[in-house]
Amino acid sequence: MNYKIPSLSIFLFVLVISFSSCNKEPQKTETTPDKTKVEQQPVTVNTDEIVSKITKSRSDTEAKIDKLTRKVIKLEGAGITEDIRQKWEKIDAYSDGDKLVRIQAYPHKGISERTEEFYLMDGKLVFVSIKDKGLEVKEGKDVGMGKEFYFDNDKLIKYDNKSGEVSKNLDEEKKMYESKLPYEAKDFLDIIKNAK
Repeated sequence: MNYKIPSLSIFLFVLVISFSSCNKEPQKTETTPDKTKVEQQPVTVNTDEIVSKITKSRSDTEAKIDKLTRKVIKLEGAGITEDIRQKWEKIDAYSDGDKLVRIQAYPHKGISERTEEFYLMDGKLVFVSIKDKGLEVKEGKDVGMGKEFYFDNDKLIKYDNKSGEVSKNLDEEKKMYESKLPYEAKDFLDIIKNAK
């Protein structure tokens, strides 16, 4: 029996199939994208644009301060923390319609002259001004030089020291104000919310 011919035929057959499959394009299998996976793009914040928007909002608020609703709240009694009670005598809450836009904190007379002003946009802290000689100007007006802090989602995005006071450690000072001022603003918001 001659086994060489069928073996040769089988070998040639396998060779032809292998060769023909090498010349074919690979089959594409369609896959459906996984919609649960979302690519995270780095969020870029245009600080100059945000600061410009905050500056405009603050200027607009100051321009119409006499037309805003002002509520004076004495910082005494239940619901006022000891820290706030020791530092501040009262706050003025300014609303434009139903939106709170500005809070000004006043120290106890004879103890300090420092004032702090908090500006809000859509219920969020966006700007704080601290003046060590704040009582020299008319109450309610944002006038004079001091330290200015611009915030975006409780993150300090710009610090402008116009007070003339030189900082010993600017990075530490920024970190301290970034952690302190949004917390203080939230305390004031709670006080205003609960005031009668």
